[in-house]
Amino acid sequence: MLGLDIGSRAIYLTRYANGAVLAFGQCPTPVESVVDGVVVEPSRVADALLRLLRLMRLRESSVCLVVGGTHVINKWVEVPRLSPEELQRAAPLEAPRYLPPSREPMLYRFWVLPGVAAHFVAPPDSSAVSGQSAHASPQAGDTMPARLIAIPAAVVHSRLDAALLAGLQPVGVLPEADALVRLLTRHHRPHSLLWRGKATALVAIRYDYTEMSIARETHLEFTRTLRIGLEDAIEAVQRALGATFEEAEALLQESQLDEDGTLHFPEALGLPPISLLGFLHGLTAEMRRLIDFQRSRFPEGSYLGLLDSFLIAGEGAILKGLARYCSQSLGLTVLVGDLLSALQWRVPVDDRSSEALGRYVSALGAAIEGELGMGHGVGEPAVVEPPTGIPAEGVQVA
Repeated sequence: MLGLDIGSRAIYLTRYANGAVLAFGQCPTPVESVVDGVVVEPSRVADALLRLLRLMRLRESSVCLVVGGTHVINKWVEVPRLSPEELQRAAPLEAPRYLPPSREPMLYRFWVLPGVAAHFVAPPDSSAVSGQSAHASPQAGDTMPARLIAIPAAVVHSRLDAALLAGLQPVGVLPEADALVRLLTRHHRPHSLLWRGKATALVAIRYDYTEMSIARETHLEFTRTLRIGLEDAIEAVQRALGATFEEAEALLQESQLDEDGTLHFPEALGLPPISLLGFLHGLTAEMRRLIDFQRSRFPEGSYLGLLDSFLIAGEGAILKGLARYCSQSLGLTVLVGDLLSALQWRVPVDDRSSEALGRYVSALGAAIEGELGMGHGVGEPAVVEPPTGIPAEGVQVA
C-alpha cells in the first residue's frame, strides 16, 4: 500500500506492507501548483509524482491519500442514534446542520465511537434513512456522539485527479489528524494500567500550518489546525540573513536552538545567532492553550484531563533543540516522535534520525491505514471514500 501526502512545498510518498516500511521518498511540489490546499494544476503534480515513482521503482498502484490543513474540519456533534451505515448515508443532509453555511461543495463523514457503534441495536422498523428522517428532531436518549469530518470537495478531488493522472488507484482519503494518531500511538499498551485512558498530545509542524491533536489511547479525541508553521521560522532566518527561502531552510537544518530560543549556526559559517522567539512563543502559547482546554473538559484533578507529554512530528521536527525548548517552557515532557522505533524499516535509512523522518509521518499513517482497512470499518479512523522537470530528493528504495 502506498501513502501519499501532497503538501504545499513537498510531495511525500511511502510504501508499507506486512507491517513494515518498504520505501519512502519525496520531491518538491511544482511551484504554484497547490494553492490554499487545492491542487490547481493536477497534471504538473502528476508529472512530478510519476518521476518520483520511477526513481523509487514502485509498481504498486493502490494508494491512500492524506489531507490536512485549515480547510479540514473536525467537530464532535450529537447525531440521531443510527447505525454507522445509515449515518454515512445520511451525512450529506445531516452534516451541514452542524456547520456554518459554505459557499463551496463539501464532503462529509461521521465517525462513531467504537463503544457506541458496538452497542448499537437497530429498532424494529429501522430502514435505509432518508433526508427527512435524518432531520427529524431526536427525542431524549435518541442521540449519540460522533465526530464530523468535513473537507472541501475541491481539496479531495484535485488530489484524486493528480493521483489518477499518475496511474495510481486511490482507495481512500484520510484526514491528517487520523494519520498522525494511527502512526504515533502504535506503542500504546492496552493492558497496562498506566496507559488506560491516557491522553497524549500530538503536534505535527508542517510548512504552512500545525496540526495539534489529542489522542486518547489509540483514538483521536480532539484536533485543531493552527496557522503556525515551519515557514515562519524559515522566513525569520531569511529576513535576518537576506537569504533565499531554500538557503534559509538549509541553514535552519544545520543550526541548533538553545534554551533561550536563539538559533546558533555552525561556527565555520561565521553567521550571527538569530532569535526565533516570535515563532516559539506562538507555538508554545498554543500548546499551553491545549493543556488548559483539556483540563477544563473534565472535573478538577481528573486523570482524564491530564496532558503530561507532547510528541512532535512533521517538517518542523528537524529543528534541533525544539523539543528541549518546548519541554523547558511548558514544564512537561516533549519528545520527537520516534519513527525508527515505532515501525519496522525494510529499507536503508542510513544515518537519518527520527527528526529527519518526521516529515513522512502523515504519508506513513495513510499507508498503514490503507493497508489495514482498504476502506472504512467500524472503529477505524474516518475515511472519505474517493469517486470513481522537478528532481526527486531523499529517495529511499527497498
